[in-house]
Amino acid sequence: MSPLADTLAATLGTTARQFHELVDDHADVPWRDFLLAWGELREADILQRDNDGNYYIGEPTGEG
Repeated sequence: MSPLADTLAATLGTTARQFHELVDDHADVPWRDFLLAWGELREADILQRDNDGNYYIGEPTGEG
């Protein structure tokens, strides 16, 4: 995975987040690069969603 995808995965491994929160956290990253990294996570089939629509990886541990 790309470094950005690894960063997103690390975040979602510790805190459930809404997609827009992840976008806001990485506002300095070009949109195309962000979407490519997000696509890597989707292709890896590791993303899960809680009842509030937050994304997480592994066990849900809280919301951002």
